Amino acid sequence: RITYYCDRPDVMATFESVRIEADAESYPVLLSNGNLIEEGQREDLDGRKRHFKVWSDPFPKPSYLFALVAGDLGFIKDEFITMSGRKVNLFFYSEHKYVGKMGYAMES
Repeated sequence: RITYYCDRPDVMATFESVRIEADAESYPVLLSNGNLIEEGQREDLDGRKRHFKVWSDPFPKPSYLFALVAGDLGFIKDEFITMSGRKVNLFFYSEHKYVGKMGYAMES
């Protein structure tokens, strides 16, 4: 559901449970701000496969910094170890035809 939201820097909100659901074949990638907390699959009434992902971003932000992406994208992935030793997974997404050009972005 989409609703009216004041687009001002002083109006802050957390986006703690953003559920994105779409046709799994047409939109295999579902992204939003924050951390992925849940994902799953189901069939709709026509027997088509659908999938969903739930994202949580507990840090307050104005609406213009909220992001949602659904599409057929390629990606590269890597991991980063923080100074405290925590492992962070890194994913860079792009149109499939540009995936081979993303290595530079990951290295920097």
